[in-house]
Amino acid sequence: MGIDRMNMESIRLVIADDHVLVRQGIRAFLETYADLVIVGEAEDAAGAVRICAEHKPQVALVDLVMPGGGIAAVRDIRVASPNTQVVLLTSFEDAQQILAAVQAGALSCLLKDVDADALADAVRKAARGEAVLHPRVAGHLMQALRRGAAPGTEVLESLSQREREVLALMAEGMSNQLIADRLGISDKTVKTHVSNVLSKLGVADRTQAAVYAWKSGLKGR
Repeated sequence: MGIDRMNMESIRLVIADDHVLVRQGIRAFLETYADLVIVGEAEDAAGAVRICAEHKPQVALVDLVMPGGGIAAVRDIRVASPNTQVVLLTSFEDAQQILAAVQAGALSCLLKDVDADALADAVRKAARGEAVLHPRVAGHLMQALRRGAAPGTEVLESLSQREREVLALMAEGMSNQLIADRLGISDKTVKTHVSNVLSKLGVADRTQAAVYAWKSGLKGR
């Protein structure tokens, strides 16, 4: 339920998620709080960075998995608007990607099943520079840190076999059409796989994905 905070300074925030219903739901929840003002929405990493650069919000709510990569969005938002704190939203508990996002500059991480009051409280804390981690996320992160796991290794393993095949061919410089011909699938299917690969790796473009593949030794497998 919303609370009357008209005498408080407003906190400006941006919502970045590629699912329009999710964005609308978050907006509907947060607009009931008088001290929270949504100044923009984005459906991909590039849009999130652009809006944050323009509006300089105190807080950006960023989906971990979206076109252009949530991790890339975190990194670039922190460059474009250094005073914007990023609260990561995710529907799954992938410790490696979350760890990579935190290393890229995310302050907090919440699961998407968070209730409205907890989300609003996390936004307020982020505006003050205070981090919030969902308890299950915190537990996974601690385990990953104890193992000394490198984010890249397990993130690569999160790719499906087909996605790894597509990534390997991207690393060879092939276009979507050439990849489609090589694998015997449609160009549209290749585009979907490429989008998924970029999102899972947390990179912004094909070049970064190719570099990732080269460094991991995937190329030529």
